[in-house]
Amino acid sequence: MHLNFYLFQNIFFSCVCPFLLIFLCFSGLRLIVSKKERRLLKGSGFHLDLLLIVVLGAVCPLFGLPWLTAATVRSVTHVNALTVMSKATAPGEKPVIQEVKEQRLTGLLVAVLVGMSIVMTDVLRHIPLAVLFGIFLYMGVTSLTGIQLYERITLMVTPAKHHPDHIYVTKVRTWRMNMFTVIQLACIVALWVVKSTVASLAFPFILIMTVPLRRLVLSRIFEERELQAVRLAAAATVQRHGGQRRPCCCSD
Repeated sequence: MHLNFYLFQNIFFSCVCPFLLIFLCFSGLRLIVSKKERRLLKGSGFHLDLLLIVVLGAVCPLFGLPWLTAATVRSVTHVNALTVMSKATAPGEKPVIQEVKEQRLTGLLVAVLVGMSIVMTDVLRHIPLAVLFGIFLYMGVTSLTGIQLYERITLMVTPAKHHPDHIYVTKVRTWRMNMFTVIQLACIVALWVVKSTVASLAFPFILIMTVPLRRLVLSRIFEERELQAVRLAAAATVQRHGGQRRPCCCSD
């Protein structure tokens, strides 16, 4: 009886950790990729992505294969590559997104090329490591574009007169917006420390602790209108999912 209990306990915790990581990774990527500014239209992509992750997550372990996850950097880079920006802009005006070429052909071709890399080792070994690291660095930096936390970090060193007309800028005082940003950065540092130590197995549980942090702690530090203003971009995306047309997440 005790053996069965401990076995069930181990199985439960070993399942909860991957579930939290995969679910939070996919949900976060969904919010980043399906922002309103991208003007995504196709409705079945998000649900199909989630269905594929669930089905393959159950099938792959049976054959000793890794889980399928929404690769954030590669998926954001994929969507950026499919984005068409406006060209005719006035001097000093930033180009805006006109459309995103929503299709799955490029994702299929990427998968085929990755599979072909097995028979292309003689060619790939001639690529310098510096080039590969440069590509990874470029993908990581370009993926930061459009993330509100990154934008607020840049605003911390930007004069107030040059701040954009975002709602979290106009509705929240600058010093309080910066304080919220510092708290977020502290959470990221804490997660990175946990991930880099022997306590890395507790990473999913530390990550999920940000929920009570938001509900119980931040609600006592900030006014609700300030918290709503900071998270308005994400809230608008979630609300947009509630309509008849849900944007495709385009995960690789």
